[in-house]
Amino acid sequence: MRKLKNRLLAIVVLLSIYCPISCLGQVKADVVWRKVNGVNMPIPPKVHPRLCLRSEDIPDVKNRMSDPELKKVWSELQKMREDWKAEELPANKDFRFYFKHRGAPNRAQLDALNYLVSKNSQLGRSAITVMLDTLERAKFPKIGDVSRPIGLMMFSGAMVYDWCYDLLTPSEKQRYINAFLKLAKQLECGYPPIHDSSVTGHGSEWMINRDMLSAGIAIYDEFPEMYNLTAARFFGEMVPARNWFYPGHNYHQGSSYLNVRFSNDLIALWLFSRMGAGNVFDPSQQYVLYDELYRRRPDGQVLPAGDVTPYSANGADYALPSLFASSYYKDPYLNFIFKSKPSIEDHCKILEFLWRDTKLNTRTPDDLPLTRYSGSPFGWMIARTGWGAESVIAEMKVNEYNFSNHQHLDAGSFQIYYKGPLAIDAGVYQGSAGGYNSPHSKNFFKRTIAHNSLLVYDPQELFPCSGYGGEDKTNVADNDGGQRFPGENWGTVVNLDQLLNTNYQTGKVLAHGFGPEMQTPDYTYLKGDITKAYSSKVKEVKRSFVFLNLKDAKVPAALIVFDKVVSSNPQFKKFWLLHSIEEPQISGNQVTIKRTKDGDRGMLVNTTLLPERSNADIQSVGGPGKESWVFGKNYPNVAPGDTRNERGAWRIEISPKKATGENYYLNVMQVADNDQKTLNKVIRLEDANIIGIQISDRVVTFSKNFEPLNSPFTLTINGKGKMKITITDLLAGKWKVMKNGKTVLSSALVRAEDGVLYFEGTAGKYTFLRSVGI
Repeated sequence: MRKLKNRLLAIVVLLSIYCPISCLGQVKADVVWRKVNGVNMPIPPKVHPRLCLRSEDIPDVKNRMSDPELKKVWSELQKMREDWKAEELPANKDFRFYFKHRGAPNRAQLDALNYLVSKNSQLGRSAITVMLDTLERAKFPKIGDVSRPIGLMMFSGAMVYDWCYDLLTPSEKQRYINAFLKLAKQLECGYPPIHDSSVTGHGSEWMINRDMLSAGIAIYDEFPEMYNLTAARFFGEMVPARNWFYPGHNYHQGSSYLNVRFSNDLIALWLFSRMGAGNVFDPSQQYVLYDELYRRRPDGQVLPAGDVTPYSANGADYALPSLFASSYYKDPYLNFIFKSKPSIEDHCKILEFLWRDTKLNTRTPDDLPLTRYSGSPFGWMIARTGWGAESVIAEMKVNEYNFSNHQHLDAGSFQIYYKGPLAIDAGVYQGSAGGYNSPHSKNFFKRTIAHNSLLVYDPQELFPCSGYGGEDKTNVADNDGGQRFPGENWGTVVNLDQLLNTNYQTGKVLAHGFGPEMQTPDYTYLKGDITKAYSSKVKEVKRSFVFLNLKDAKVPAALIVFDKVVSSNPQFKKFWLLHSIEEPQISGNQVTIKRTKDGDRGMLVNTTLLPERSNADIQSVGGPGKESWVFGKNYPNVAPGDTRNERGAWRIEISPKKATGENYYLNVMQVADNDQKTLNKVIRLEDANIIGIQISDRVVTFSKNFEPLNSPFTLTINGKGKMKITITDLLAGKWKVMKNGKTVLSSALVRAEDGVLYFEGTAGKYTFLRSVGI
């Protein structure tokens, strides 16, 4: 494993070749840091422009106007000068209409930018008067998410104020400031910006990270209050939270809301960097979007996470965050994401024009390791068998923390894709039943019952959720037998202090690793304790995953899931869940899930080894009227456009027939084409201290009680040929391995982070002895 760590270090060095230190943002001498109201922050320099660009960037702006890669963007910006035509106006105007940013505000910001380049005072004066008139007359209806277009108006005004600063009269400056204050007080975060969450929620989006921050930077010389208040919130709460979770190389708001949440982190990064403050975030921010590379399916979609509405015919789109991240960090892998679908929303095209690095190359992910681990506070792994159409993709989750909002109660869950979605996340974010906090969302979609995880059903358990907010005002959700609501009755986490010091911790990674070769590992291993994800109805819940890349065209991969579930009451029924789109078929201890529609042709076959066949109750739930079934009630939510039924209609429930407090599950899922007639035989292996499986040319074992193994134990392997043997749950140290009484490994090092011993061997009786600690 030390060799593996060295290889991981090597790839970081490789990436640094594409991301020189200079790309992290030059710190300018005229930007000083000062403590304001107890928060250390960079002070805007006494120069203009300082918003989105500095004076030394102006020659580049002129070059960008003729840049072949940006000509289209510049042309689209010019088209946005035009006012709406009467026939173009929609009957119902939601926030998206006002977010289109057409007409006067766009004319003003473009004239201001042209003034920077040409110094044509007529253009500058026109920008000032048009924007000021627009700001002072701006009125917005009372509609959902109206803070977004209100803030956008502030952002546009801030650009004009800063870029045309030398043409403004004292009276005009004051009128701009008054207009900014009027608009700021209409924002959801309020003014001063004290409302909403700094970790999730709308407060972590446009309002503060782009709009109020931009206005504060622009007017700082005349009215420092807005910047001081906004920067204090940003550096006091937002930066610490992100610098805490960025080293995990992921984001917590799901594969859809990552777009807006992470994009706004990156906009703030650019604003401060262009102002001259350098990179205000932990540079591990660069690797957040690598998650999207790994969860990308061959059909252009991604393995869903969190609040997601399928199905986009054009595939998942991460153009905005990948644009900002790739251009800032000079990362060709991220530029590959951007170039795959380079469509930027109208209100951000000005930022694409100013910030996009058109000289940056792209790099496909083909040379990245096939397994990716997202560390604390996530504890997630994605393992692939390749990057092409034949790829198997498996996601495994522990969830060390649940950040609420758009994250689901899915600790311990998994997904599997092979020539179609096989083991899926069920449910849909928006549809016929509504969206955020609809009955479907609150009772099924966001809950554990909609995921491939574990339920422990206490019939008396209550799930109060008054802090959730949204459409459904019911304050208690249905009992799904799943994981508890984090926070105060499922309230949104406000800041890092609350996240760390209340009840948002839901699990702990106990071990993780992959190997023996980094690029195409034979195994991927993740083990976690998710007891804290549940209420006191459980005493212990632990889950181990081992994904096997079998490197076999007929049966390319298998996922092994081993669980220990201890309930506080033996009568609480336990359920092991497996969700699918099409109806599963049950035969003895085997379940077969096929994809036969929409051009998909994959198959998953699950073999249940524990509970033993005589004690295993295996049932299918679903179909018409039970697509989103929660113990007696259906919560349907049809999503327009989801013609493939991506979010499923069926699940398998596996329960022990005999009621006991402590139960174990051992399931082995193989994937193949749906016309594959023969699969690998699954053989259960067991000794006094270990349990495991033999499949194909692989052997995998676990500690029977999930505790690290320290004492000697034996393992008998039968069969022909060489086996690849993965022994998990070992206490760190040096181990001796004997076969049929002869030493085959005299001093094999097992590291604490994974507790895995991997070696190759043939049939025989193996004895394992720990000789010394590390």
